[in-house]
Amino acid sequence: MKYKILIIEDEPHIVGILEYLMFDEGYDVSIAYTGEDGLALLEKETIHLIILDLNLPGMNGLEVCNRIKQRWSIPVVILSSRDKDSDVVSGLEIGAEDYIKKPFNHREVILRIRKILNRISRIEQKKDIHIGGLHIHTDRKFVSRDNIPISLTPTEYSLLSYLASRPGWVVSWQVICKEVWGHQDWEGGRELVKVSIQRLRKKIEPDPSQPIYILNEWGRGYKISRPSDHRTPSGEDKT
Repeated sequence: MKYKILIIEDEPHIVGILEYLMFDEGYDVSIAYTGEDGLALLEKETIHLIILDLNLPGMNGLEVCNRIKQRWSIPVVILSSRDKDSDVVSGLEIGAEDYIKKPFNHREVILRIRKILNRISRIEQKKDIHIGGLHIHTDRKFVSRDNIPISLTPTEYSLLSYLASRPGWVVSWQVICKEVWGHQDWEGGRELVKVSIQRLRKKIEPDPSQPIYILNEWGRGYKISRPSDHRTPSGEDKT
């Protein structure tokens, strides 16, 4: 399968670098210099991943990302010279898969893009996971709660399935960041994991303010509850 990358960036020299890197990896590339043009391309082309600048003329990158996530389940990697934590958080909260700061290391960009594409393409041959009313259908990469489908992004699914494959285990944000995103000792990793967990809870928890599936232990990390935690003495599900 040949992946197609959409680059939404208004600086021609950055576009040239990214286009060369993507072509060198064997990916097809489409280019848009404004957010409006990028959204128009999504209407008529099959895109597998988007590299999106925040500082765009007209519609800014955060608004573009928000509109993308409202309609498509396509991984978005934000690329920007902005380095404020609020910008990182804003991008992640509306669904971006990753955030790369300018100026960027060429090899790092390739490794991150490759990691995301490999992750979403890998077919996991595992048994379905059932935790109370939460069902993870691993063969189809499909999640439901109480038989109601839940729409997750590829990264959200990877995060959930990673934790669910280790019920009851407490996993640090550093390990989660490395295993799910492929980053090690990344300065923004803690915030990336925190925001992604919050976003996932909003989708899978009956009450995100009182989670019963994804739990955290202060100072240690996160864990997914064990199937036995959701069963009554008679063996019936609580949920």
